[in-house]
Amino acid sequence: MFVRSLGVFVPDIVSVEQAVREGRYPADEVERFQQIGAAVAGDMPAPEMARRAVLDAYDRCGESSARDLDLLLYPSVWHQGPNGWQPQHYLQMHLLGGHVPAYEIRSGCVGMISSLELAASYLQADPGRDTAMVVSADNHGTPLVDRWRMTPGALIGDAACALVLGKEYGMAELLSVNATTIPEADAVNDGAYPLFPPDATVGRGLSFGDRHEEFRQRLLKDRGTGIHLTIQKTMMQQVERTLEEAGIELSDITRVAFPHGRREDLDGQMTWLGIELDQTTWDYGRRVGHCGAVDQFIAFEHLVATGGLVPGDHLLMVGFGSGTSVAAAAFRILSTSPVTKEARA
Repeated sequence: MFVRSLGVFVPDIVSVEQAVREGRYPADEVERFQQIGAAVAGDMPAPEMARRAVLDAYDRCGESSARDLDLLLYPSVWHQGPNGWQPQHYLQMHLLGGHVPAYEIRSGCVGMISSLELAASYLQADPGRDTAMVVSADNHGTPLVDRWRMTPGALIGDAACALVLGKEYGMAELLSVNATTIPEADAVNDGAYPLFPPDATVGRGLSFGDRHEEFRQRLLKDRGTGIHLTIQKTMMQQVERTLEEAGIELSDITRVAFPHGRREDLDGQMTWLGIELDQTTWDYGRRVGHCGAVDQFIAFEHLVATGGLVPGDHLLMVGFGSGTSVAAAAFRILSTSPVTKEARA
């Protein structure tokens, strides 16, 4: 399986300094957390951001159109539009047509990676299927989210990314991808709220900081803090399995793309993996914020575009999602630009 093209839509950045001046970000946290800014989409709907990312992907590869796809998967994290409406149909209306199978995937912030596993499996199952797309977009700028304060030490951004996956050739080879779930960590983001009625229907805001602290206190009370070790062990197992399937070692990895978040969380992952800060995507992530399921993929595009990855390099992605889900994927870079079938011939 190969990455034929990567398309992105990353809106303009609002700096932390501007957020401080406007009273939206605590001034005493600037130096402590070293965040630089967040990509803010304003009132642009997430599905429109996704459409632009898809067009960018096809503009780059220039060999076909979205109507030639065999499958489209649309993972999402935040609300996409009206209740009872699905975002993949927006892309079918404006880009794909109705003959392309298209589905929304709800697996949290690992959605792009886990959907990549589904898409690759779908293509492998039938020799007649050649091309699939995974596209994700989120605009968090809604009344129920405060992007500057909902996660202490991190910012929430908006962005979209579209990845064209195909057989035989591409700019990068997908060597391996794996995703799993830790059911006993199901409550990490539920805040001890009832499952019904759903939060959004009663106007309850989302603060990951508050919900993570509630979960931590619940674990301390029940003496069940070992779940944190389980999450770390599962992450390492996913990485080890992915590298083994890819036929490479951790020492072969050039860069590691993590979810964009707090530096202190990243330090823990770096320690477990034995890597240095400059091997990660931290510097890019603190400029755009945590953008839902697309973090690792917009960082992938950024690394290729800026020379951070060159042919022969290997990229490892590590993902975490509420639930708790853990995923990893490994890629070998073949070209710094999309490779068409004609160019390959």
